[in-house]
Amino acid sequence: MQRVKDQRGFSLIEGLIVVGVMALMIAMGGSVVSRYVSSRVVDRITNTISSTLQILKLKSARHGLEYQAVLNYDDTDKILSIVTQRGNSNRGSDNYITENSQKLKVLSGITISPSNKTINFNPNGTLGGASGSINIRPTDDSNLKRCGKVIVTPFGRIRVLKGNWDGTTCDPIREP
Repeated sequence: MQRVKDQRGFSLIEGLIVVGVMALMIAMGGSVVSRYVSSRVVDRITNTISSTLQILKLKSARHGLEYQAVLNYDDTDKILSIVTQRGNSNRGSDNYITENSQKLKVLSGITISPSNKTINFNPNGTLGGASGSINIRPTDDSNLKRCGKVIVTPFGRIRVLKGNWDGTTCDPIREP
């Protein structure tokens, strides 16, 4: 009979320590991933609104007709609806035909204001209605920090601002 000279392996205590460290790392990684996903959702909504407006502005100039985007945000269902429409004239359209409609799911903890906004483009690229901005930001009870803003000037310029929410304003992220 031979005796086992060296037994190799982990003790129960060593195994428990490894499992505990792994559980801690997974818990920390989960919160980082959650914050990353939330910031990407804010950026996705901001980019979708901006690109939709850019496309409408270009279509308006190309086709010589008014185009408009109708944005409606339902805070209870957390859904942003964007409807794009083509007018029947180059100024003062009285009939609009829906060309496209899309719905975006907004995560809990994010709000969009104003909740209803119509942006109308004339064929020369200027706005046919009021200018303004669309704000995407965390709700007051949220611990998210990401925010975005789409600004439309009376001359039809569309700017996108992405930043971090400081509690009252969207502080732009400075690129080097």
